Amino acid sequence: MNFLTLLRKRLLEPKGILFTLLLLLTLLRVPNFAEPYWYGDEGIYLTIGNALREGGKLYTTIVDHKTPLIYYLAMVQNQLQFRILMYGMMMLSTAAFFAVCRTLFGRLKPAAIATLLFVIFTSLPWFEGHIPNGELFVICFVLYGAWILLHTSLVKTYFSSDEVRRQRMPSPKEQALLLLAGVSFGLALLTKVPALFDIVAFGLIFVFLAWRTRLKHLAPQLLSAGIFAIGCLLPLVISVVYFYAVGSGQDYLNFGLLYNFKYAGSWQLSFTSPVVLFFFTLQGKALVLGGMLLLLLGLNRKLSPVTQFSLAWFWLALFASLLSNRPYPHYFLQVIPPAAILVALFFTRERGLALISGSLTVLLAVLVLLHVGLYSTGAYYKNWLKYLTKQYTRQEYFQTFDSLMNDNYAAAKLITTTSSKPSLFIWGTDPMLYALTKAVPPTRFTVSFHIADLNVYEQTMKDVNAARPEYIVVMNDETRELPGLNQLLFDEYTINTQYDKFALWKRLPNAAGLLY
Repeated sequence: MNFLTLLRKRLLEPKGILFTLLLLLTLLRVPNFAEPYWYGDEGIYLTIGNALREGGKLYTTIVDHKTPLIYYLAMVQNQLQFRILMYGMMMLSTAAFFAVCRTLFGRLKPAAIATLLFVIFTSLPWFEGHIPNGELFVICFVLYGAWILLHTSLVKTYFSSDEVRRQRMPSPKEQALLLLAGVSFGLALLTKVPALFDIVAFGLIFVFLAWRTRLKHLAPQLLSAGIFAIGCLLPLVISVVYFYAVGSGQDYLNFGLLYNFKYAGSWQLSFTSPVVLFFFTLQGKALVLGGMLLLLLGLNRKLSPVTQFSLAWFWLALFASLLSNRPYPHYFLQVIPPAAILVALFFTRERGLALISGSLTVLLAVLVLLHVGLYSTGAYYKNWLKYLTKQYTRQEYFQTFDSLMNDNYAAAKLITTTSSKPSLFIWGTDPMLYALTKAVPPTRFTVSFHIADLNVYEQTMKDVNAARPEYIVVMNDETRELPGLNQLLFDEYTINTQYDKFALWKRLPNAAGLLY
């Protein structure tokens, strides 16, 4: 056997296929490490992570509206480290997804197809897979929870055969696996709230199994489901206890948990058709989801377990991505794992082809109806190659990401060279500049739209007056006024530099200060 034949044989084995997929993932993500500080949400994460490193209290002295784990993951030194962390977790996610698919399909080829789709759509810029959004970290925790769950005999039984034998009570080892799987899902929930629907999807395995066995042998199933649920709740309970212990319990409740309900209901759709508009309301989406889950339950004996579960997971993930109806591509990353499985099922000609193809068609229709603006992939790699081959300067390359880049990097250089520990306040939306300078905001909020949304202008201005930051940035595109800011700038600051996108004000030496 010659070398090429041996290599081909090895690459077609499970380890060889996984190695090839991980290599592809690595190649697709190489440009991720050359990006500037350009993306708003990432800037917020890094700014809050820096504030936490400096001793800040999450939700009390520094605020955003997501559950806490994403901010603790962002407690790295810089963006490059955050990107490396994301890359490592996506490597783990891919390995876990491949293992999950091999168990679900029982065959190598469809598992490889599904994982290939997973790698492509979670890595390319189409759905912002190149950015450390919370969804990518959620996917990692969900898939590892799924991988652990599939090692339990009860769940294995559901996927292995239509005929379910009598179940025994879970052994101590099985109970530990169920609890550990639940904890992994719970960590996903602590990263972003829509992970709740992934938890429901995998929890439905116990429901489908009970229905498949005609509600026989319920004791082992109920105990297993209960242990899994306890595992899912455990990280949330620990987080609540922790934040109350450090005096931030009410703030955690307000901003980390309850604010999500306000956020989900604040987006206005532009549909003129009352029928289409209804199906994007919470009631309409819940009606469609409930109808699909009941249909899948009714087709318990007509669909294979993998098709039944994958369809349920897909519809719950789609519901989660549409909670706020916002057309942000990264919201739909949550749908990619079950969608990839459905595509592989379609090509294996599984039973339920009409439901599979119909579900995927609905996803495409949603993307079109909401005008989800997928990021350009060709331009992303083309610009990187131009930078790599010195056709673009660093400045020109950075500017391809956002028109703020030249101003931000120039201002950051000025600020950090004149101060070892910069104090900065930004009126507007430019959290990337906070992250670049490693400046901790003097207020609880990193962007002006949070201040406006919560109507905390007065408290914000009090915080700015108390801090008297060395630098204040006023964005040109910020149309809202912060009462008292102009007076403070007039009395105690002077314009240091007028950039294209904002004005950088510097505090006058020996400024007397005003009483407010």
